[in-house]
Amino acid sequence: MKSKIFEATAMSIFRNLLLCSFLAGGFLVANAKNGPDQEFTKTINREFGTTPDGMTALYNKYGTVNVKTWQNHSVKIDITIIVNADNQREADKIFDRIKVNFANAAGYVKAETMIEQSSGGWWPSSGNNFKINYEVYMPANNLLDLKNRYGNSYVAPLNGKLIAEIKYGDLRTETVNNDADLNLGYGKCYIARVNNVYGQVSYGEITIAEAREVQLDTKYSELKGERVQSLRLTSKYDDFELGDVEDLRLQTKYANLRVRSARTAYVTAQYTDVRFANIAETLDADLSYGSLKVENMGKNLAGINVVGKYTDVQIYAERGATYRYELEGHYTGIKTPPGATHNIQNKSGSYEKLEGYVGDANAKGLIKAKLSYGGFVLK
Repeated sequence: MKSKIFEATAMSIFRNLLLCSFLAGGFLVANAKNGPDQEFTKTINREFGTTPDGMTALYNKYGTVNVKTWQNHSVKIDITIIVNADNQREADKIFDRIKVNFANAAGYVKAETMIEQSSGGWWPSSGNNFKINYEVYMPANNLLDLKNRYGNSYVAPLNGKLIAEIKYGDLRTETVNNDADLNLGYGKCYIARVNNVYGQVSYGEITIAEAREVQLDTKYSELKGERVQSLRLTSKYDDFELGDVEDLRLQTKYANLRVRSARTAYVTAQYTDVRFANIAETLDADLSYGSLKVENMGKNLAGINVVGKYTDVQIYAERGATYRYELEGHYTGIKTPPGATHNIQNKSGSYEKLEGYVGDANAKGLIKAKLSYGGFVLK
């Protein structure tokens, strides 16, 4: 009896699967017949004279922008428009609505993609059935003003300034021997080397291999920096992975910060986990509802100052380091390393105060902490 029930159930399942496969196959065939199945292309080629230190402006959407540099005093722009359509007539309808406006004046060249809406109001604005790709040669010393939406962009080594607004696409640059002004969203950015970087990043990821100064407003993003002399960040809901930073200034909330090495750092954060592998000289941190860990505090420490609420703090000193400390806590467990000498030790109810030194009572380095509700460990 069980065997018959099993066979009937199995047969029913098989019939249902067969029916679903048939319907799905019919759906795919119908879509294959109705969907675009041919590729049509149109090319636009222009070349304009310019000055070595002029400006090149490229504004595109729904395609790639590939910028190369050369020694010629001209800008060469090759544009390929690719359309997927059922036939040439349908492709021409799309080609007719895609225009590229060019402008040329002394020391100035501009190309801008314009997409017209059809008279009926319908237009495939997603760009799924067409692409507009730029390949550009420009003088290396020109300022580059680049805008691109819904497409990736590449910039070869550049001596002029870079201004870039990239949305819903990635940006990759080689060395920029100048400054970069960025407005990035919903994509990734990689910069090999740059003098100074300014701008905004939202819902994206930016990696900077080497920079002199970086000033960014970021949100819902990830920032990676390998070697940066000066870093100024205003942030929320971000992740930071930094290598070697000379001077870090960060104001953030709901974030994660990881730093390999910083000479000086000033951090104001809420709901943020902060970790330094090494602090060479100075750390000033004002934290709420988070954590701070310094894995190695250098021997040349000038000072660490921590103000925290509902924050756990751990600081580990380099072997042989000497320093003084002034620690206060309300509802805070305070631990100091073995061998620490307490000059002042007061405890009354939930309040505790410790002052002393490790190694040298006249040490230059001073660690100060004022905490409420959390833990403080000094080792």
